Amino acid sequence: MKHLAFATALVMGMVACTAPDPAGTPVRQPISDTALWSFDTAARSLRVASCPAGSAVIEPTAMAIAVDPIDLNDSGASPLLPDSVLFVGGWHLTSTNVNFGGLSGIETLPDGDLLTVSDIGAFVWIGLSDDQPDGTGKLAYMLGPDGTQLSGKSDGDAEGLALRDGLALVSFEHNHRVEAFDLANCGAAARAAQVAHLPYDVSGRAINDNQGAEALSILADGTIRFGLESFGSGASPVGTVLATGEGVLTGDRAANPRGYSLVGFDETTDTTGQPVTVTLYRSYDPIRGNRNIVTWSTSDVHIELKRPMTVDNFEGIAAEILDADTMRIWLISDNNFSDRQQTLLYAFDVDSRTE
Repeated sequence: MKHLAFATALVMGMVACTAPDPAGTPVRQPISDTALWSFDTAARSLRVASCPAGSAVIEPTAMAIAVDPIDLNDSGASPLLPDSVLFVGGWHLTSTNVNFGGLSGIETLPDGDLLTVSDIGAFVWIGLSDDQPDGTGKLAYMLGPDGTQLSGKSDGDAEGLALRDGLALVSFEHNHRVEAFDLANCGAAARAAQVAHLPYDVSGRAINDNQGAEALSILADGTIRFGLESFGSGASPVGTVLATGEGVLTGDRAANPRGYSLVGFDETTDTTGQPVTVTLYRSYDPIRGNRNIVTWSTSDVHIELKRPMTVDNFEGIAAEILDADTMRIWLISDNNFSDRQQTLLYAFDVDSRTE
């Protein structure tokens, strides 16, 4: 959700209630655990649909990314990070490519780089070396099922990203849905393969265009979990996907801190095989500016980002396990293609021995 829209809702107490006609009427409760969508079951058909036999592999367009280091808090004022959390680094990213920006979902890649999605309907790769961006990047526009470029906010507003075995799942706002792209086998030529239609209402109340599924992850068991950015003044509704391709709200709610919206979560597995979920919440108003809270399921410790720290519109979160004691958390901000905002990339290490 854009800052202006959020500020307007805050001041005026009004929330838009219009939504496009859904492609289908989504079910609101899963039938049973055995009826859930499964990555292992669906991956093969999604790859065939996204990268049909005989498709030519197209490499994403290379682009340079300027990297300027950022101090999280050079003033020395509060708030401070928890003792178990180390700020690894922060970077302000820019590019002469005018389509660089609007980054939301983020995932770590096996080669050590990062993959993000842009709300103009594009994948953006960020090259890393020695745990920091190295100035290299790539961009590929998302293609629809017919092979033509996604265009316009209604079809191209990519927000959430989940990646497994080179198959990228992306959640979209406006036209609420999840689609898969076989980046591993087709690269920039990957077409959108439908995974799920997502709900357009909660208990009969329409979901605003900019309050859709910002958060998306593939769980350890291969099922999908998505979360709406916000709904009214309550906690964010959370859902899953049925084997039929219907997105459903399970009745669960995210643990939103008061006044915060859910904008991202990611699930990883530690060295003992235990799933760990990291979650990103965001709040904004014209007085206090951007604020974020980051939580993880294995601890009551959390990261709070707010002024005088250097903060912006963080919307994407990813986690990776570095060793038995250390988890790295990546955050990316959406600059909304505005000169008043920045694309910031932050990295934090969480040491479980001191929690």
